[in-house]
Amino acid sequence: MKVIKSIPNALRTFEALRAIGYDLNSAVADVVDNSITEKVAAGNVAVTFRFRSGKVICRILDDGCGMNEKELEEAMRLGVETEYKPGDLGKFGMGMKAASLSHCNVLTVISKKSRSLVCGYRWDISHIREKGWELIQLEPKEIEEILLKEKVVLNQAGTLVLWDDLFYIDKEFRSYTVDKLAQNFIFRLEEDLKLHLRMVYHRFLDGSLGKGGSVDIKVNGQTLKPWDPFCRSEPETEQIVLKKEDGKFKIPGYRSPIAIEAYVLPTQEGFSSESAWKEGRGLLSWNDGQGYYIYRANRLIRFGGWHGTKAKDEHDKLARISIDIDPGLDEIFRITVNKSRVQFPEMLFQHLKTIVNPLVVKKAKSKYKKSDDHLTVSNTIRKNTGNMNRISRKLIEEAGIRTKSSNGKSDPEVEVVNPSGSWMSNKIKEFLKYGGEQDYEIVSGKLDNGQLWKIICNEGAKFKVIVNAAHPFYTNIYKSAANKAATSAIDALIFSLAFAELYNKTEKNAHLFETFKTVSSQALARLTKEKIF
Repeated sequence: MKVIKSIPNALRTFEALRAIGYDLNSAVADVVDNSITEKVAAGNVAVTFRFRSGKVICRILDDGCGMNEKELEEAMRLGVETEYKPGDLGKFGMGMKAASLSHCNVLTVISKKSRSLVCGYRWDISHIREKGWELIQLEPKEIEEILLKEKVVLNQAGTLVLWDDLFYIDKEFRSYTVDKLAQNFIFRLEEDLKLHLRMVYHRFLDGSLGKGGSVDIKVNGQTLKPWDPFCRSEPETEQIVLKKEDGKFKIPGYRSPIAIEAYVLPTQEGFSSESAWKEGRGLLSWNDGQGYYIYRANRLIRFGGWHGTKAKDEHDKLARISIDIDPGLDEIFRITVNKSRVQFPEMLFQHLKTIVNPLVVKKAKSKYKKSDDHLTVSNTIRKNTGNMNRISRKLIEEAGIRTKSSNGKSDPEVEVVNPSGSWMSNKIKEFLKYGGEQDYEIVSGKLDNGQLWKIICNEGAKFKVIVNAAHPFYTNIYKSAANKAATSAIDALIFSLAFAELYNKTEKNAHLFETFKTVSSQALARLTKEKIF
């Protein structure tokens, strides 16, 4: 038998790792994992995005135990030769490199361990393209220059991760021809990242893990506050009591149980304030946020959705369930490198489907149904469906508006083409969810964004206008049977505003329409709150 060493092509290997599927939020979180893991035990982590020479750069600094030269070289290897402890957030020894290089072409790590000299290594995709498997070791003078430039001092210990040449973000940023839109793009990335980290590390941020498990995380100088997916500080949040064997579910052959807790959140009206309700939504819509929140070593790794145990349902959107996986159970959950996929063992799948889900969903449906009582509105406009269809078709035809779906996708979106340009409206399934069988109508529904109205479209130049039943103005006006004439007039006004959006909106001016709807809806909510009318 002849044995041959088969060394993979360096560039191809890195390209494959870059394609694993890290978005910016998960990529930064994978680097932060290394900082707050039990071994490193950083008390402070600072994530910074800024511009340098017209390009976006990212820096992640921690005050953990740091690494000496030998340890850092090993940490930069693909597939670190180390044994992970139960409390470690790492798993494969790939995360930091794969996550970083999925967004930057140059990854530099500088570290210092107590009583050791500062050291630094770099992976550079351009260098790899020419030289192959060559990890660059930085000279002391190079490290000194970098730290001076970054205004970073590593006194006793700590680690600095530098992302340069952020190719994806730079490309997206340069695609905007208007400076304000480009800055808004960066602002949205930053705000999404803050919320993601607040959510993923909320147990580390809220002090519940004790002194050894607490950490302060900053993004561009702002200290992050924990975001609790279960809104346990809200008086009307309900925890569903599970039997001991249901809440501490054991898989035969494994010592550690799977900890399960179930909650039903308040309706919008049940939250202590409008801002608390908006905060409770999190990164996802209220509908997408229902379902499981899966933790490993107290770190949230997956959130939202029912993982095949049931279909997502608008009426179940108040139900959220936490599932804690002990690292000793990793092999049966098949967690991927980027933590984007977790596979439930069959016993847990059936337990959730048949025992836990029905208890939580029943309560969530009941609470949601009570808040649904004022969705039905009877007025002239909503009764006169024939004329609404006729007028809407005529307006569409005269305006030359067309709609088409993004064919070839499993969840197609609708593109609106009008005399001013085009814009992506909504997913077809959202159109089908609202209202009855009419193609053109104005109906009541609950919107997550706080705006009073929304227009949604379908193929064949069809559209519906949704009036937000969760808005204070709606609650005050529409639920009163005595206001039929008033609600007809308001429906007519909202319909005309929505059609103006349909006729004039484009990808370039979309933010203006969204700002108009948000600001006017906020003003109307304020007038309602102050009882001006």
